[in-house]
Parts: sequence; structure tokens; C-alpha cells
Amino acid sequence: MKNKIIQLLQGPLPGREAHAQIWSYPRNTVEEGLALEPPPRPSAVLMLLRQRQELEILYIVRSDFGIHGGQVAFPGGKLEPHETHEECAMRETTEELGILPHQYELLGALSPVFIPPSHMIVYPQIAWVEHEWECQPNHEIADVFWFPIAQLKSHCIEEREHYLKAFDRVQKIKGIPVRNYFLWGASAMMTQELTLGISLLNS
Repeated sequence: MKNKIIQLLQGPLPGREAHAQIWSYPRNTVEEGLALEPPPRPSAVLMLLRQRQELEILYIVRSDFGIHGGQVAFPGGKLEPHETHEECAMRETTEELGILPHQYELLGALSPVFIPPSHMIVYPQIAWVEHEWECQPNHEIADVFWFPIAQLKSHCIEEREHYLKAFDRVQKIKGIPVRNYFLWGASAMMTQELTLGISLLNS
């Protein structure tokens, strides 16, 4: 499976086609986002994968503060000066989960996503986990869990009424139930690109 993921990341990626299947409102393209004033801040996340009985992906749940508080997400954050997307994703993963770079293998990147509420463009990095390790989440993380990719396919997408902290209102959003949580927003869009890409490779 790792080789299939590498093949997927070598492109072409489904990108916006996949994102549109699960976004809750149309989003600017990355190019449109970069043309805004002030320009959006770059950030990066790390999407960790492993193969056990089936392919699994690691999610975090952010502690209930900030505009993304309580959301299912990936470890990550804003780039520091002179930092690459890969370096940022690795540093943030170490800070948030206590996982060191030698405990996984970077495979490549998915398409970037513009996030209007936080005015950021996030660059998702994909990594492969071969051996078990123990997370040591910091105060920013409320939960950490692995979840089967097979339960994240397009037919699992639902629409629910949900309170959006960033907009201070309740509206219908698209997402996928994961455990007792609801995966939606940018993390769902990145997940959808990964799962659609895998499905296209297998078709």
C-alpha cells in the first residue's frame, strides 16, 4: 500500500474535484487566496498513515479553544520564517504529539487548501508509519486516534446542522462521522483527496 500512496502523490492529484465533494461552502482556489491582501499565512499539517489489518490514518481533536477548537484535524500549524512545509509539519507534530521525524517516513504532499476563517493556506504532507510508537499529546490536543480509511469513502459523507465557531452560527455542513466526532472542513477536504486518489488508483 505504501507504494500505491507514493504513486498517488506523484500526480496528477484530484485536488479541487475531491475537495468540492465535501466542502460546506465554495472556497477560493489557492491562486485566488494568494492574490488577497493581506496574503494568507502558509501552514502545514502531517497526515500519518499506517497499514495494520487495513489502511489507517491518524487524527487529532483540538482542545476547545480558538476558532478551530474541538475539530477533528491533523497535527500542524503555521510556518516559521525560513521553514519549509515539510519542516513545519514535522516540527508541529513533535510539539503536539511528541513524535520524532525518525519515527515515520515522509512520502510527499497533497494539494494545498485555502482556509478562509483563519486566512491560511495549508500544505498537507503525507507520512508512513512502519513501527508502533506512543503519542505524548500536549495541552492543545484533546484526543488522538487511528481510523480506517475504508470508513472515509464518499458514500460515508453526511450533511448535518453544526455550530461553526468561526462564523458564530449554525449551518448545514458536509462531513463524515469518525468515532464520536464529525470530520468536516479543511481536514475533511484533505482526507477526501486522499481517499478519492486511492479509489482512482484501484479502479
